[in-house]
Amino acid sequence: MFNTRNILFWSQNPDELVKFYQDVLELEQVSKTDIPAQNGLEKDYGYTLKISENNNLWIGHHSEITGQNKDPMRRMINLNTDEVQKWFEKVKAAGCKIIQEPILTPFATEENPIYVCTWLDPDGNCWQFMGKL
Repeated sequence: MFNTRNILFWSQNPDELVKFYQDVLELEQVSKTDIPAQNGLEKDYGYTLKISENNNLWIGHHSEITGQNKDPMRRMINLNTDEVQKWFEKVKAAGCKIIQEPILTPFATEENPIYVCTWLDPDGNCWQFMGKL
């Protein structure tokens, strides 16, 4: 069986993307890593941000990445929360593209109402907040 530990995003502008995640999602920067040039690869760098106790988001610069994600709906990353509405309002106020406002998921029951909202970060990466309103 597998366990997720890190989510990796490559970006043309990692500094701006990190600032977004710190300011809007209130993620804490754990480290910055400078990657030396080696084996024909250019020097790059990246940041580790803490999502939860056992999960990190790593955002790095990559010379082959330009512009926004060209197929954002292919991958959606869920952030489970008991405050879907609160986080939805924060990303909306930050100017993120909203794909779906909070709605009940097909998995919701009367005993366990599960809501989801879908949005894109400044690089066009797709995220969902999922849980209670």
